[in-house]
Amino acid sequence: MAYCGPRGIPLSQFLSWDRADQDAALGWSGYEARRCQRCGWHPDERREHVHIDVCPGCARLAAAEKANQDEPHGRAHLAAGTADACERCTREQQANQATTTPRG
Repeated sequence: MAYCGPRGIPLSQFLSWDRADQDAALGWSGYEARRCQRCGWHPDERREHVHIDVCPGCARLAAAEKANQDEPHGRAHLAAGTADACERCTREQQANQATTTPRG
């Protein structure tokens, strides 16, 4: 059932398969069970080494989230274009300047 259940194959149907087909399916299942669930590495396959690819968008998001850790309900997301061309950024910058500018 460990092979049949996750694939939705009725046990009676599996048992009707040719014995060589059953053995092949169970052998493949056992082979795949040894594969790392995180990275897909298998002990019987070629050697691997690691390259680290850094997504610029993810890096900016991580930096923004780290800089704003004191904002528990804040959520960072990427916005198209540059900050000086963004209506929301311009509006927020103007609002922040208005609250910090002393009134005479």
